Amino acid sequence: MCYNQLMEKFDIIILGGGASGLMCAISAAPSGKKILIIDKASSLGKKLMVTGNGRCNLSFDKDLNENDYNQNLDKYFKILSSKQTIALFNNWCLVCYTDEEGRVYPYSNNAKSVIDVLNNKIENYKNISKLLNTTFEDVEYKNGYIIKTSNGSFFTEKLVVALGGKSGENILNQFNIKTKPFVESLVALKTQTTKYLEGIRISPVKLTIKDNTKIEFCEIGEVLFKDSGISGILAFNASSYFARKGIFDGEINIDIMPNLNKEKIKELLIKRKSLNLPINKMFDGIFMPQIAYFILNLCKIDENRTTIQLKNDEIELIVNTIKNIKFKIKSHYNNNQVYSGGVLLPELTDSLESKKQKNLFFCGEICDVDGKCGGYNLQWAWTSGYIAGVNL
Repeated sequence: MCYNQLMEKFDIIILGGGASGLMCAISAAPSGKKILIIDKASSLGKKLMVTGNGRCNLSFDKDLNENDYNQNLDKYFKILSSKQTIALFNNWCLVCYTDEEGRVYPYSNNAKSVIDVLNNKIENYKNISKLLNTTFEDVEYKNGYIIKTSNGSFFTEKLVVALGGKSGENILNQFNIKTKPFVESLVALKTQTTKYLEGIRISPVKLTIKDNTKIEFCEIGEVLFKDSGISGILAFNASSYFARKGIFDGEINIDIMPNLNKEKIKELLIKRKSLNLPINKMFDGIFMPQIAYFILNLCKIDENRTTIQLKNDEIELIVNTIKNIKFKIKSHYNNNQVYSGGVLLPELTDSLESKKQKNLFFCGEICDVDGKCGGYNLQWAWTSGYIAGVNL
């Protein structure tokens, strides 16, 4: 049902029909209260279609580590954990599976299955209405909230802000809600030129970030080289370190043979030295030619020589380079999956209601919660949406 009538009243209005907004509406609906979801898209949950490369990595099924999120969220996950979320979706007739990395996907490997299940739940509740293709414009508080949109104005006693990232900044400013600045996160990193490696994937590699010799980030996975940077899950996860600092400036180290120590790699190269091959053939059977060229270029070794001419110190240099390629981070690309920053959790009650502004709730990406790739950000969306919904 669509609404154009001036100042129609609802008990609850939810700004944003993404993951957290839908979970909030479904969780609040059993109360029987009149609910309206407002979203700028043409259908609810549309943003979910691009998550997990269209497969929708909706959660995770493994123990949490301290670096999975930017802060400790135990008290929230005690209310709705990842396992409880998976069980909830199973009850809603979504069949899921878990891959070897602990990532949870719909059995269909298609995000539309998740969207269909959520929409079916929404349609089952006659007290939930939706207003699509509608842009939120402004909000005014007069013993309740007057929501001004491109499709009319509406009144509600309780307002839930489930907008993604910066979309709700005018509300945050209007009600003086303290925030951490929004910064793009889970995004490809820009470095010095890597054009000759463009399109090359390497896996496994180990990516490390050090700050004053202290290891701040270390993870093994896959990287995909771009013309002037690196992408892939490993780069996205590393980007969260820079996003949380609020500046994309620093250095990353990549070990492109993490499964072998320096001695083993040295032995391997010494055996190849005796074959008296052109140096650019030294890595045949190990790396793609582009990577071989990249390594030799970094080591400033003339590829017109033969392996037999390699000196011991040059072999040492090659080994050290393989184990520790340095990339200077300059900035990031513009394809971020989430934002770091948002409403500071100490500004909110355990029910995710503003401590300053009565009946104003926040959930999802607008909160200062960001996780790494692997279903962590969607899990926060489900958990925070559920907590806000059951407390409306």
